[in-house]
Amino acid sequence: MKLTPGTGEKALRKEPRAVPSALQRWGMGNWQLWIGILFSLGFLVLALRDVDLRETANALRRVNVPFLSAAVASFVFSVAAKAIRWQLLLAVRKAPSFGRAFSVLSVGMMVNSFLPARLGDFARAYLMGEAEADSKVYVLGTVAVEKVADLLFLLLSLTVLLSQMALPEWLAGSARGMALVLAILVPCFVLLAWQRDFILRMVERTSRFVPSAWREWLVRQTRYGLASLDVVRRPRLLIGLLGWSLIVWILSSLTNYLVFLALELALPFWASLLLLVVLQVGMAVPSSPGRIGVFQYLVILTLSIFAVDKNVALGYSVVLYLVIYVPIVLIGGYCLWREKITWQKLAEAAAMLNRLGNRTR
Repeated sequence: MKLTPGTGEKALRKEPRAVPSALQRWGMGNWQLWIGILFSLGFLVLALRDVDLRETANALRRVNVPFLSAAVASFVFSVAAKAIRWQLLLAVRKAPSFGRAFSVLSVGMMVNSFLPARLGDFARAYLMGEAEADSKVYVLGTVAVEKVADLLFLLLSLTVLLSQMALPEWLAGSARGMALVLAILVPCFVLLAWQRDFILRMVERTSRFVPSAWREWLVRQTRYGLASLDVVRRPRLLIGLLGWSLIVWILSSLTNYLVFLALELALPFWASLLLLVVLQVGMAVPSSPGRIGVFQYLVILTLSIFAVDKNVALGYSVVLYLVIYVPIVLIGGYCLWREKITWQKLAEAAAMLNRLGNRTR
């Protein structure tokens, strides 16, 4: 299933500097990357402070392989559930096959693992748009809907956790901030979805003040962006979105819990849900590619609530990290080959997004 060149690639050929510029933004010239590395080093120091690595090694030697294998399977199933959810959102216009949705999603997750600023989410919007000859604005809108659904379940998870424990202040503060964001986003999404025709008319009227070269483009992209919110207007799709989001969160929590069992940690299931919430909230923290340091510290911080020995907690963080990131790299690499996606094409995706960002500033 080879991706066919789209108009974005043709535009890029006219600007040969676009790809090197994108690579520079991804690499050594990216100040966000260096800030993330500094944060990661700081958190890694905190994670390793007062740790006896020999005790951590002893904890790792006791890993139960069957439970560890089940944890890896649970994580892979969670990625498959995310692919089905995305396929459902894209079905508003043109549903891709499950294989393509899974492949492009996996590549995006792999890119997110190594590059800052959630570039993987933008890259998969570009790649899916190219593969399906669909609007990249529309595809990116479906990714935004995904994020709102995940934020909703994040807050629902916090509500469940409140019935079991008093949240630490550092987490309660983040929860209040997310609740505020959700209280703003959800009404906006509903308003945009249900008032689509009115908004399009307003854009068409105001576009008269826009240069003619941009007028048609602006109206067309607005129409595509609003179409990505049609799931709000379709009860069946909305129920499917919420149902698959619930499955994603259950499987992700199950992955954490199975790693508890693999290291013989007698913790309740809701502790795995708390860990999932903390790791999701911690995604906002700047970090190096791969989130090394930040990931380990957040795991240790969460397990300290349950009085887990820090040496064991560090071992748990290492095992969970491998359970999550090794499959991401292996599956993402395989899907790059399967879809015939080259690193050059990923660079082109970044270049296109960079150019679009510059035009909208």
